[in-house]
Amino acid sequence: MEKSPLQLIGGCTKQDPGFQKLLFEEYYVILMKVAFRYVSTYEQALEATHSGFLRIFRECVKFRNNLKVKGKDTLSVWIRRVFIITLVDHIRAEPELHIPRSIPDDRWLSNDNLPSDTEKIHIELIKILKEIPVSPRLVFNLHVIDGFSHREIARMLDITVKDSKRKLINARDYCSRSLVREKTTPNKDS
Repeated sequence: MEKSPLQLIGGCTKQDPGFQKLLFEEYYVILMKVAFRYVSTYEQALEATHSGFLRIFRECVKFRNNLKVKGKDTLSVWIRRVFIITLVDHIRAEPELHIPRSIPDDRWLSNDNLPSDTEKIHIELIKILKEIPVSPRLVFNLHVIDGFSHREIARMLDITVKDSKRKLINARDYCSRSLVREKTTPNKDS
């Protein structure tokens, strides 16, 4: 039986393992994919995701007390936000987490071992993001993909709003150059 967001949060607030398991199972894959954009290896993404869930479970009381729960989307937005803040804290504490390394393609495959079109796009996005230097990549992820304002990013990363905007421009330049390189590189399949 599917639980409502209020039931899930209520159960997690009471530290009910059954509700925690339901929340974990519902959001695990989504949060792992978010982690892949920020950290370098599968193992780091796994560790960050588990740390994120621990924080989410601890902060469920704050979410429930706000009583702004109108549906599943509100819960999803809150979970992603708490998770991303946890990731940024994790990265700032351990700089080696974001040294670019590729993630094996098999980590992206769904149960049928054939990536969907969405998964293929996500894999390509991750590959492009991994080429961007650390600071601009972090700002790009936070602003463009995850929707944080430059003011929020500046607070999280302890930089100025102007620095955040400059790093975003740098990241976009890297993405543009990467896309141009990809278009001018002959296709292996041709």
